[in-house]
Amino acid sequence: MLAVAESLVVNHDVSVPRGLGSVGSDGHVYSNWYPLLSFLSLPFVVVAYLCSHLLNLPFHYLAAIFASLIQVPLTAATAGLVALLALELGATRRGAWLAALSFSFGTIALVYFRTFFAEPLLAFLITFSLYLAFRSTPRAIFASGFVTALTVLAKPTGIVVGPILSAYLLAKHDVPRWRAFVPFGGSIVGFLLYATYNYVRFGKPLQFGQPWIFRLSSLPSGLAGLLASPGWGIIWYCPVLLLSILGFRLAVRSKLLEALAIVAVFAAFLLFHSFYVNWSAGWSWGPRYLVPTIPGLCSLTGLLRERGRKALIVASLAGFLINAPTLFGFYERYFAELNEQNILPGNETAWSLPLAPFLHAWPAAIRQAKDASRHDVRELFAQRGEPSQQIRDSRALRIVALWWWVLPIAHIPRWFGFIVSAVLVSAALLVLVRSAPPPA
Repeated sequence: MLAVAESLVVNHDVSVPRGLGSVGSDGHVYSNWYPLLSFLSLPFVVVAYLCSHLLNLPFHYLAAIFASLIQVPLTAATAGLVALLALELGATRRGAWLAALSFSFGTIALVYFRTFFAEPLLAFLITFSLYLAFRSTPRAIFASGFVTALTVLAKPTGIVVGPILSAYLLAKHDVPRWRAFVPFGGSIVGFLLYATYNYVRFGKPLQFGQPWIFRLSSLPSGLAGLLASPGWGIIWYCPVLLLSILGFRLAVRSKLLEALAIVAVFAAFLLFHSFYVNWSAGWSWGPRYLVPTIPGLCSLTGLLRERGRKALIVASLAGFLINAPTLFGFYERYFAELNEQNILPGNETAWSLPLAPFLHAWPAAIRQAKDASRHDVRELFAQRGEPSQQIRDSRALRIVALWWWVLPIAHIPRWFGFIVSAVLVSAALLVLVRSAPPPA
């Protein structure tokens, strides 16, 4: 997806270098991946292109750093939508505020806003479409159709959202029947746009992403693995979601249809990816395929009261401790260490508690920081060659995963970046404190 954005800036087309896609009908190579994130990241990649000439640095490195910045406002906006969704479900302002914080700091959203995967964008679009549908005003319903079209362009699995929202609107009985089909129509339009995009490139309308291999035999292990396995189970990496069960029980008293719509989206993603042979998504932190459903589940926690809120705070702190090592180390570091021990991370390691990534994340991140202290980042990035999964040859796995750590490459001292980062974090914490509603 990054290569597509780079090609649009440099070559003004969507072709990519060989080895990064499949040969199209015109002989050029095109990416099999999802187009929306590539197009949305274009402003960031353009800035990277200008900076690469200004600083005399490789364009690809800067593009990777700048393009990933798009995930920050997307995840922040998703956190805001979690609060708005909680208010639609009947939460108080304080409950909605806590639900947004539980999503931001207590789940794997803390990890994936620092990557260039499609899941954070899909999470934003799905949460936005849920909020618009719950508003049920004519303008909001038509807007939800536009958003459900974009979900398919963000990732084809987003096609399940439109039918679910249309079923929700039909069940409300206070929405005209023809208008209830708008989200479903949006999904159809999005699919047709994507199919046309594929046909122009490949001559095949259904060439989406990686080869999808679905087997009925994968369903039991996929369901159990995505929910509870130590390797990728959502209850280990997002403990706050256990409390969404209590939130659901509270929501069904007055917002039954809304609660069912949120759970239906989660169930659809869970079932779909459980049939997939590679349900663990390989070298991923927690259940990456379920990231788009996490905001909706977190919004249910906004309905908790007193003891439930205290439990939510404790669960959010636990989730933060589990996921926080990725704030300064790449989670791939531990997988690379397993790989060097001839232990292939995958479905076979999913149920091994001693090998669970969340138990080894802190030690692996500390080892990465120690390696970084022994290497000059300028010498590392002066090396050329293909990315390596071997730690001794990898550039990324021998640096600290902080933007200001690589500033010496641009002849900017680290202390300057550290001060800027500290000011930004302090300002953000001030905003969170000032926005906190007083206790009832």
